[in-house]
Amino acid sequence: MITEFSIDVEESDEVPTINVSGEVDIYTCGELRQVIKDTLEKGSTTFILNFQNIHYIDSTGLGTIAHSAQQVEEKNGVIYVICSKPQIKKIFEVSGLQKKNIELFENVSDVPVGHNVAEES
Repeated sequence: MITEFSIDVEESDEVPTINVSGEVDIYTCGELRQVIKDTLEKGSTTFILNFQNIHYIDSTGLGTIAHSAQQVEEKNGVIYVICSKPQIKKIFEVSGLQKKNIELFENVSDVPVGHNVAEES
Protein backbone atom coordinates (compact mmCIF):
# COMPACT_ATOMS: atom_id res chain seq x y z
CA MET A 1 0.00 0.00 0.00
CA ILE A 2 1.43 3.36 -1.03
CA THR A 3 0.42 6.35 1.05
CA GLU A 4 0.92 9.96 0.13
CA PHE A 5 3.86 11.64 1.79
CA SER A 6 3.85 15.32 2.60
CA ILE A 7 5.78 17.79 4.71
CA ASP A 8 4.61 21.22 5.74
CA VAL A 9 6.58 23.64 7.93
CA GLU A 10 4.77 26.08 10.20
CA GLU A 11 7.02 28.93 11.26
CA SER A 12 6.49 30.29 14.75
CA ASP A 13 7.93 32.87 17.13
CA GLU A 14 8.65 30.04 19.56
CA VAL A 15 9.64 26.90 17.63
CA PRO A 16 8.83 25.79 14.07
CA THR A 17 6.62 22.76 13.53
CA ILE A 18 7.41 20.25 10.80
CA ASN A 19 4.16 18.43 10.00
CA VAL A 20 4.77 15.06 8.34
CA SER A 21 2.14 12.78 6.82
CA GLY A 22 2.39 9.32 5.31
CA GLU A 23 5.36 7.00 5.68
CA VAL A 24 8.90 7.93 6.71
CA ASP A 25 11.04 5.37 4.93
CA ILE A 26 13.94 4.95 2.54
CA TYR A 27 11.93 6.64 -0.22
CA THR A 28 10.84 9.72 1.75
CA CYS A 29 13.56 10.29 4.36
CA GLY A 30 15.66 12.37 1.94
CA GLU A 31 12.90 14.97 1.78
CA LEU A 32 12.55 14.97 5.57
CA ARG A 33 16.33 15.28 5.95
CA GLN A 34 16.33 18.32 3.64
CA VAL A 35 13.47 20.05 5.49
CA ILE A 36 15.22 19.52 8.83
CA LYS A 37 18.49 20.80 7.35
CA ASP A 38 16.70 23.91 6.05
CA THR A 39 15.14 24.45 9.48
CA LEU A 40 18.54 24.24 11.16
CA GLU A 41 20.10 26.59 8.60
CA LYS A 42 17.43 29.18 9.43
CA GLY A 43 18.75 29.13 13.01
CA SER A 44 16.09 27.00 14.69
CA THR A 45 17.88 24.40 16.77
CA THR A 46 14.74 23.37 18.60
CA PHE A 47 11.69 22.30 16.61
CA ILE A 48 8.60 20.10 16.64
CA LEU A 49 8.28 17.02 14.42
CA ASN A 50 4.54 16.43 14.22
CA PHE A 51 4.14 12.72 13.43
CA GLN A 52 0.42 12.53 14.24
CA ASN A 53 -0.27 11.56 10.61
CA ILE A 54 2.61 9.11 10.21
CA HIS A 55 1.52 5.55 9.51
CA TYR A 56 4.93 3.89 9.31
CA ILE A 57 8.60 4.61 9.97
CA ASP A 58 11.45 2.33 8.98
CA SER A 59 15.06 2.16 10.16
CA THR A 60 16.19 4.64 7.49
CA GLY A 61 13.64 7.17 8.70
CA LEU A 62 14.66 6.57 12.29
CA GLY A 63 18.30 7.00 11.28
CA THR A 64 17.45 10.35 9.69
CA ILE A 65 15.89 11.50 12.94
CA ALA A 66 18.84 10.17 14.98
CA HIS A 67 21.28 12.06 12.74
CA SER A 68 19.19 15.22 13.08
CA ALA A 69 19.11 14.78 16.85
CA GLN A 70 22.90 14.64 16.86
CA GLN A 71 23.14 17.87 14.86
CA VAL A 72 20.62 19.57 17.14
CA GLU A 73 22.39 18.30 20.26
CA GLU A 74 25.63 19.99 19.14
CA LYS A 75 23.70 23.28 19.34
CA ASN A 76 21.98 22.44 22.66
CA GLY A 77 18.64 22.03 20.91
CA VAL A 78 15.74 19.63 21.34
CA ILE A 79 13.46 17.80 18.93
CA TYR A 80 9.90 17.48 20.20
CA VAL A 81 8.14 14.56 18.49
CA ILE A 82 4.35 14.58 18.53
CA CYS A 83 2.86 11.13 18.22
CA SER A 84 -0.04 9.31 19.82
CA LYS A 85 0.10 6.07 17.79
CA PRO A 86 1.41 3.29 20.06
CA GLN A 87 3.31 1.50 17.27
CA ILE A 88 5.24 4.67 16.34
CA LYS A 89 5.88 5.67 19.96
CA LYS A 90 7.25 2.20 20.66
CA ILE A 91 9.85 2.61 17.90
CA PHE A 92 11.19 5.72 19.64
CA GLU A 93 11.12 4.05 23.05
CA VAL A 94 12.92 0.90 21.88
CA SER A 95 15.51 2.82 19.84
CA GLY A 96 16.79 4.72 22.88
CA LEU A 97 16.49 8.06 21.09
CA GLN A 98 14.39 9.43 23.94
CA LYS A 99 17.46 9.24 26.14
CA LYS A 100 19.07 11.86 23.96
CA ASN A 101 17.51 15.20 23.06
CA ILE A 102 14.27 13.86 21.66
CA GLU A 103 11.12 14.24 23.73
CA LEU A 104 7.80 12.56 22.88
CA PHE A 105 4.43 14.21 23.41
CA GLU A 106 0.91 13.17 22.42
CA ASN A 107 -0.26 16.68 21.48
CA VAL A 108 1.40 19.84 20.20
CA SER A 109 -0.26 21.74 23.04
CA ASP A 110 1.75 19.66 25.56
CA VAL A 111 5.13 20.86 24.25
CA PRO A 112 6.88 23.37 26.51
CA VAL A 113 7.38 26.58 24.53
CA GLY A 114 10.07 29.21 24.76
CA HIS A 115 12.97 26.89 23.99
CA ASN A 116 14.20 28.57 20.80
CA VAL A 117 17.93 28.32 21.42
CA ALA A 118 18.68 30.45 18.36
CA GLU A 119 17.42 33.51 20.27
CA GLU A 120 19.91 32.83 23.07
CA SER A 121 23.01 32.85 20.85
